[in-house]
Amino acid sequence: MSLLIIEAFYGGSHKQLVDLLQEELEDCVLYTLPAKKWHWRARTSALYFSQNVPISEQYRILFASSVLNLTELAALRPDLGKLKKILYFHENQLVYPVKKCQERDFQYGYNQILSCLVADVVVFNSIFNMESFLTSIGKFMKLIPDHRPKDLESTIRPKCQVIYFPIMFPDVSRLACCLRWPLVVPVLPPDSKVSY
Repeated sequence: MSLLIIEAFYGGSHKQLVDLLQEELEDCVLYTLPAKKWHWRARTSALYFSQNVPISEQYRILFASSVLNLTELAALRPDLGKLKKILYFHENQLVYPVKKCQERDFQYGYNQILSCLVADVVVFNSIFNMESFLTSIGKFMKLIPDHRPKDLESTIRPKCQVIYFPIMFPDVSRLACCLRWPLVVPVLPPDSKVSY
Protein backbone atom coordinates (compact mmCIF):
# COMPACT_ATOMS: atom_id res chain seq x y z
CA MET A 1 0.00 0.00 0.00
CA SER A 2 1.57 3.27 -1.07
CA LEU A 3 0.96 6.59 0.65
CA LEU A 4 1.26 9.61 -1.63
CA ILE A 5 2.08 12.74 0.40
CA ILE A 6 1.69 16.10 -1.30
CA GLU A 7 2.82 19.17 0.63
CA ALA A 8 2.43 22.53 -1.10
CA PHE A 9 4.16 24.40 1.74
CA TYR A 10 7.11 22.27 2.86
CA GLY A 11 8.37 24.13 5.92
CA GLY A 12 7.70 24.57 9.64
CA SER A 13 5.06 22.28 11.11
CA HIS A 14 4.03 21.17 7.61
CA LYS A 15 7.53 19.79 7.02
CA GLN A 16 7.76 18.28 10.50
CA LEU A 17 4.54 16.36 10.01
CA VAL A 18 5.32 14.86 6.61
CA ASP A 19 8.87 14.04 7.70
CA LEU A 20 7.41 12.18 10.69
CA LEU A 21 5.01 10.28 8.44
CA GLN A 22 7.89 9.27 6.19
CA GLU A 23 9.89 8.06 9.20
CA GLU A 24 7.02 6.08 10.71
CA LEU A 25 5.35 4.62 7.63
CA GLU A 26 6.79 2.45 4.91
CA ASP A 27 6.18 2.91 1.22
CA CYS A 28 5.63 6.69 1.19
CA VAL A 29 6.13 8.91 -1.83
CA LEU A 30 6.57 12.63 -1.17
CA TYR A 31 6.11 15.62 -3.50
CA THR A 32 6.63 19.13 -2.17
CA LEU A 33 7.01 22.80 -2.97
CA PRO A 34 9.21 25.14 -0.89
CA ALA A 35 7.59 27.00 2.00
CA LYS A 36 7.29 30.46 0.53
CA LYS A 37 4.48 32.67 -0.78
CA TRP A 38 1.72 30.50 0.69
CA HIS A 39 -0.92 32.59 -1.10
CA TRP A 40 0.46 31.48 -4.45
CA ARG A 41 0.85 27.89 -3.23
CA ALA A 42 -2.83 27.87 -2.25
CA ARG A 43 -3.84 29.32 -5.62
CA THR A 44 -1.67 27.34 -8.01
CA SER A 45 -0.07 24.24 -6.47
CA ALA A 46 -2.82 21.85 -7.61
CA LEU A 47 -1.99 22.51 -11.25
CA TYR A 48 1.73 22.12 -10.56
CA PHE A 49 1.29 18.78 -8.79
CA SER A 50 -1.15 17.54 -11.43
CA GLN A 51 1.67 17.89 -13.95
CA ASN A 52 4.53 16.67 -11.75
CA VAL A 53 3.21 13.67 -9.80
CA PRO A 54 3.70 10.63 -12.06
CA ILE A 55 0.79 8.31 -12.67
CA SER A 56 1.12 5.14 -10.59
CA GLU A 57 -1.17 2.24 -9.79
CA GLN A 58 0.67 1.80 -6.48
CA TYR A 59 -0.91 4.81 -4.74
CA ARG A 60 -3.70 3.96 -2.33
CA ILE A 61 -3.87 6.98 -0.02
CA LEU A 62 -3.34 10.68 -0.75
CA PHE A 63 -2.33 12.84 2.22
CA ALA A 64 -2.16 16.63 1.83
CA SER A 65 -2.35 19.73 3.97
CA SER A 66 -5.15 22.23 3.49
CA VAL A 67 -2.84 24.60 1.58
CA LEU A 68 -3.44 22.38 -1.44
CA ASN A 69 -6.71 22.85 -3.32
CA LEU A 70 -7.67 19.19 -3.21
CA THR A 71 -10.75 19.77 -5.36
CA GLU A 72 -8.72 21.14 -8.24
CA LEU A 73 -6.17 18.35 -7.99
CA ALA A 74 -8.87 15.66 -8.02
CA ALA A 75 -10.48 17.27 -11.07
CA LEU A 76 -7.19 17.66 -12.94
CA ARG A 77 -6.02 14.15 -12.01
CA PRO A 78 -8.97 11.73 -11.80
CA ASP A 79 -6.54 8.92 -10.93
CA LEU A 80 -5.60 10.78 -7.73
CA GLY A 81 -9.21 11.71 -7.09
CA LYS A 82 -10.04 8.01 -6.76
CA LEU A 83 -7.59 7.52 -3.86
CA LYS A 84 -8.56 7.69 -0.20
CA LYS A 85 -7.93 11.38 0.46
CA ILE A 86 -6.80 12.66 3.86
CA LEU A 87 -6.72 16.44 4.33
CA TYR A 88 -4.74 17.86 7.29
CA PHE A 89 -5.38 21.33 8.74
CA HIS A 90 -2.47 23.06 10.43
CA GLU A 91 -4.58 26.24 10.39
CA ASN A 92 -7.79 27.31 8.74
CA GLN A 93 -8.60 30.32 6.60
CA LEU A 94 -12.07 30.92 8.03
CA VAL A 95 -10.68 32.33 11.28
CA TYR A 96 -6.99 32.90 10.54
CA PRO A 97 -6.21 36.39 11.88
CA VAL A 98 -6.40 39.31 9.46
CA LYS A 99 -6.19 43.03 10.20
CA LYS A 100 -9.69 43.83 8.96
CA CYS A 101 -12.60 41.63 7.94
CA GLN A 102 -12.65 43.04 4.43
CA GLU A 103 -9.01 42.00 3.97
CA ARG A 104 -9.88 38.29 4.21
CA ASP A 105 -9.72 36.73 0.77
CA PHE A 106 -12.91 34.68 0.38
CA GLN A 107 -11.31 32.25 -2.05
CA TYR A 108 -8.86 30.70 0.44
CA GLY A 109 -11.56 29.69 2.92
CA TYR A 110 -13.88 28.63 0.13
CA ASN A 111 -11.18 26.38 -1.33
CA GLN A 112 -10.67 24.75 2.07
CA ILE A 113 -14.40 24.06 2.38
CA LEU A 114 -14.47 22.51 -1.10
CA SER A 115 -11.38 20.44 -0.26
CA CYS A 116 -13.16 19.09 2.83
CA LEU A 117 -16.12 18.08 0.70
CA VAL A 118 -13.81 16.12 -1.63
CA ALA A 119 -11.71 14.56 1.17
CA ASP A 120 -12.58 11.23 2.77
CA VAL A 121 -11.01 12.14 6.11
CA VAL A 122 -10.35 15.65 7.48
CA VAL A 123 -7.80 15.91 10.30
CA PHE A 124 -7.21 18.96 12.50
CA ASN A 125 -4.33 19.62 14.88
CA SER A 126 -6.61 20.80 17.73
CA ILE A 127 -10.22 20.87 18.84
CA PHE A 128 -10.11 24.67 18.57
CA ASN A 129 -8.94 24.52 14.97
CA MET A 130 -11.63 21.99 14.06
CA GLU A 131 -14.52 23.68 15.88
CA SER A 132 -13.59 27.20 14.74
CA PHE A 133 -13.57 25.98 11.17
CA LEU A 134 -16.77 23.95 11.29
CA THR A 135 -18.82 26.50 13.21
CA SER A 136 -17.68 29.34 10.92
CA ILE A 137 -18.77 27.66 7.69
CA GLY A 138 -22.37 28.91 7.86
CA LYS A 139 -21.45 32.52 8.58
CA PHE A 140 -18.69 32.42 5.98
CA MET A 141 -21.00 31.17 3.26
CA LYS A 142 -23.41 34.03 3.98
CA LEU A 143 -20.87 36.26 2.22
CA ILE A 144 -22.14 34.74 -1.03
CA PRO A 145 -24.79 37.20 -2.27
CA ASP A 146 -27.34 34.56 -3.32
CA HIS A 147 -27.82 30.85 -4.13
CA ARG A 148 -25.87 29.86 -1.04
CA PRO A 149 -25.10 26.18 -0.41
CA LYS A 150 -26.59 24.75 2.79
CA ASP A 151 -25.78 22.14 5.42
CA LEU A 152 -22.06 22.06 4.65
CA GLU A 153 -21.05 21.75 8.30
CA SER A 154 -23.23 18.66 8.76
CA THR A 155 -21.71 17.13 5.62
CA ILE A 156 -18.11 17.80 6.66
CA ARG A 157 -18.26 17.18 10.43
CA PRO A 158 -18.61 13.36 10.28
CA LYS A 159 -15.31 13.19 8.35
CA CYS A 160 -13.40 15.19 10.98
CA GLN A 161 -10.91 13.98 13.56
CA VAL A 162 -8.34 15.65 15.82
CA ILE A 163 -4.72 14.59 16.16
CA TYR A 164 -2.51 16.89 18.17
CA PHE A 165 0.78 17.76 16.55
CA PRO A 166 3.80 18.12 16.94
CA ILE A 167 3.52 15.36 19.56
CA MET A 168 4.14 11.87 18.20
CA PHE A 169 1.14 10.20 16.69
CA PRO A 170 0.20 7.07 18.61
CA ASP A 171 0.17 3.99 16.43
CA VAL A 172 0.67 5.99 13.24
CA SER A 173 1.08 2.76 11.30
CA ARG A 174 -2.70 2.30 11.50
CA LEU A 175 -2.97 4.95 8.80
CA ALA A 176 -1.56 2.49 6.30
CA CYS A 177 -3.11 -0.64 7.78
CA CYS A 178 -6.62 0.53 8.54
CA LEU A 179 -6.92 3.49 6.16
CA ARG A 180 -8.10 5.66 9.00
CA TRP A 181 -6.66 7.87 11.72
CA PRO A 182 -6.98 7.15 15.42
CA LEU A 183 -8.86 9.84 17.33
CA VAL A 184 -6.72 11.41 20.05
CA VAL A 185 -8.33 13.81 22.52
CA PRO A 186 -6.29 14.39 25.69
CA VAL A 187 -7.99 15.22 28.97
CA LEU A 188 -7.42 18.89 29.73
CA PRO A 189 -8.13 20.90 32.89
CA PRO A 190 -11.46 22.80 32.63
CA ASP A 191 -9.73 26.22 32.58
CA SER A 192 -7.22 25.36 29.86
CA LYS A 193 -7.37 26.90 26.41
CA VAL A 194 -6.49 24.93 23.31
CA SER A 195 -4.92 26.91 20.50
CA TYR A 196 -3.43 26.06 17.14
